[in-house]
Amino acid sequence: MGIAKGAGRLLGLGLAALACGPLAAAGRTQAAPERKLKIINVGITNDPGTVSPLSVNNIMAYYASSILFMPLSAESLEEGFITRLAESITTEDNRTFIIKVNRNVRWTDGLPVTSDDVIFTMNTFANPAVGIPDPSAYRIIAGTDESGLYPRGAGGLSGVRRIDNYTLSVETKYPLTLAIFNLNISSMLRVIPKHILENEAPEGILACPFFQKPHVSNGPFTFKEYAPSQYLSLEANDDYFLGRPKIDRLNFKILSGPQIAAQLESGEIDMNYPGVGNIPADDYERISGLPHIRTTRGKPSTVQVLFYNNRIIDRVAVRQAMDLAIDRPGILRNVFKGEAFITRTPVSNRIEYWNEEAARYTYDPERARRILAESGWDLSTKLTFLVPTGNNTRERVCTIIAENFKAIGLNVVIERADFPTTMSRIGRHDYGISIVGMPANPFNAVRNLRYYADSKDAHTGYSNPRMDELLDRINTSVDSAVLKAAYYEAQELIAEEAPVSGVYSELVLRAVNKRVRYGDLEDFGALRDLEQWDITE
Repeated sequence: MGIAKGAGRLLGLGLAALACGPLAAAGRTQAAPERKLKIINVGITNDPGTVSPLSVNNIMAYYASSILFMPLSAESLEEGFITRLAESITTEDNRTFIIKVNRNVRWTDGLPVTSDDVIFTMNTFANPAVGIPDPSAYRIIAGTDESGLYPRGAGGLSGVRRIDNYTLSVETKYPLTLAIFNLNISSMLRVIPKHILENEAPEGILACPFFQKPHVSNGPFTFKEYAPSQYLSLEANDDYFLGRPKIDRLNFKILSGPQIAAQLESGEIDMNYPGVGNIPADDYERISGLPHIRTTRGKPSTVQVLFYNNRIIDRVAVRQAMDLAIDRPGILRNVFKGEAFITRTPVSNRIEYWNEEAARYTYDPERARRILAESGWDLSTKLTFLVPTGNNTRERVCTIIAENFKAIGLNVVIERADFPTTMSRIGRHDYGISIVGMPANPFNAVRNLRYYADSKDAHTGYSNPRMDELLDRINTSVDSAVLKAAYYEAQELIAEEAPVSGVYSELVLRAVNKRVRYGDLEDFGALRDLEQWDITE
């Protein structure tokens, strides 16, 4: 703990120098006292790896890029979706969606954000020459293939049309609810500046220097500095359309779980970011008792899900045996002291169409051994268990699960990697087993399902025509009864064929320093009002 705290102080001093160095130097030559900068430091365990909207492969990268480059809409637990870059998003037939860009939003170089920027961004995501890691959300747009890309040589999305400087239309292949459109397109599209990037060759835009240090953006904070595995530092956008943020700097410090606990205690960070910056369960009681910290226990949200590489573990029986071998009762008792949501399926009980029966789990290692023996699986086959570092509780759980798998005869070897590397390898199917936190979305779970159950782009390599039919039905239906039936069956199919195994969702401790007057990281829409965050010095 002492080492973690000492390392944290060095990092804190580095961030303070970033924030105050130039002003401090200026203060020595001026008589007037300088204003003390308002800074909030947030502890995270997940390194974003990038701030580029085009290269996102993990949830923290999505959060970071969304602060710099606003999405068209943002999630809100109270309101579903609220507009951000978009002034409005409407449809009369659930096929053609009209997007009006807010005329008050400007790039930090003073130019207005227009419909041309939105169209340029959409075309960049769907351009087959660019090589976006996951463009599949765009496959709902007319003119794209099943990967979400437009045909080579087409020059752009045929389903996207410019109406005027601030208005565009998006035509979909089939009827969609506005919620599905917002979920897949509006809330995910972080708009980039056409006037800065239009001359970049599509083949090289992902590696463009602009995305290493973006000097033009449109969100509440602008980019200052990113040091991989150390911190991401952002500063207030003086010309943000909702008003200049009340704080001057927002720093995300990349720490281990124990370091987050230690630096909350020391005051070196002001809050943790639940889901991407969890406090180890063993530290909950101590942190909850600190006089300068206010804490709340979260609800089940992000479900930690075991991903099985179905291209390697290609027998349903083997995956079923692995699911039966997971000692979820022991994990609940020994790791979480009974305070966690434990599940067999990869969805939270907070989604509207949660199938409680499908989520029921069984721990039966003897039955698992029998199934494994009957499957004919070669027990000498090495299965690499790729475990992302940073989240100490998750690492502890993975050690238990690896022992559970070994106990039924499997040859499992743990390999650890940082989070960006882990996600990149999962995307390339370069793993045997891994674990990913899948955030609950109370509005619709289909976005998560796509990552592990859709035969067109699942990172598990799972393929089942019936599941594809169910996902199509979920995407295209506007009938609640049809949606419920499809969701229920999809969860039953996952429980039956085990392309993945849900394990647990922490009732995460959310800790905030009491000097933070306004600002909290709620489960949904946490960053939508950053301009209002403030502290009392």
